[in-house]
Amino acid sequence: MTQPPNNDPFANLVPPHIETLSPYQPGKPIEELQRELGIADIVKIASNENPLGPSPKAVEAATRSLADLNMYPDGGCYALRAALSERLEVGPDHLAFGAGSDEIIAMIVRAFCGPTDQVVTHQYAFISYKLAAAAAGVEFVEAPVTEDLACDPDALIASFSERTRVVFLANPNNPTGSYVTRPDFERILEAVPARALLVMDEAYHEYATEIADDYPRSMEYQADKPLLLTLRTFSKIYGLAGLRVGYAIGHPRVTNYINRVRRAFNVTSAGQAAALAALDDDAHVNRSRTENASGVAKLKTAAEGLGLRAYPSLGNFVLVDVGRDPVPVYQSLLERGVIVRPMVAWGLKQHLRISVATDAATERVTTALADVLG
Repeated sequence: MTQPPNNDPFANLVPPHIETLSPYQPGKPIEELQRELGIADIVKIASNENPLGPSPKAVEAATRSLADLNMYPDGGCYALRAALSERLEVGPDHLAFGAGSDEIIAMIVRAFCGPTDQVVTHQYAFISYKLAAAAAGVEFVEAPVTEDLACDPDALIASFSERTRVVFLANPNNPTGSYVTRPDFERILEAVPARALLVMDEAYHEYATEIADDYPRSMEYQADKPLLLTLRTFSKIYGLAGLRVGYAIGHPRVTNYINRVRRAFNVTSAGQAAALAALDDDAHVNRSRTENASGVAKLKTAAEGLGLRAYPSLGNFVLVDVGRDPVPVYQSLLERGVIVRPMVAWGLKQHLRISVATDAATERVTTALADVLG
């Protein structure tokens, strides 16, 4: 019997693409920082969460669902599917659901990519695209971006090949906040290889639509482009990040393939109930949108007041160039009870991402950042 090298029972235990895979590192939880430093007064503005919280209607609906925790969820998300079908004016079979759109990203790579295929996006895109490709052992290609860290349509198109099977495009993009305009989106859409799926990740769609007149609504193009898929989530403007509910909208053949690799009961009963109720609270969404626009402006003004570069954003966050290694800055902010997000894992070597927060939290991070930067 062949012994593992050096008698290491873990040697060659997993394929190389899993051995070299670095897991996703989320924003530090408040409870973790409390345990580490014993700090009681902490603000977390690291994970692009809605500072207004969820709709009270969603909380009430989720609470009612807890009485049936002994029952499995509706695997087909029937009620939520019907409500979204009516609101979006698409057939129920045009929808696929996941534990956040993040799970759907992984399902897309699993369903549509083989070992010789490629996943394509641009630099500094949402890191889950890279992680999903790596976990599946699929080649990952990043196109260069503009000087402003935005998608360069020409460079993205030039990166397409006959092996391209999935193109991910976050619009607006996390963590840069930039977006692809309608003309550029149409150019990219026409250039995508015939057998490739273009996935428009619109996690921040509800924030962007009321701000930029040239922001493209990808769903409007799906009738003529059956390999165009749109992703949405209840984690951002709806404030349901803790319940993990996302969905894809596309041609029934595409959503059917996604459903073939979906795990059973992947969206909880509480998540379905809360999402359904949140859809009916337009007032909460409108308030969240208004407060967010003000919050982005305040963050950008505060950062620029410290002499830092703050990038324009259509999301609920601002990318800030601190002009140095962001990790020591991040650590010093932690010591002051402020949690932000260094972007080193995304390849941004001197940037922090700061989420929109309440006025008090924004003032807190501004003061702490000024203190840390001297």
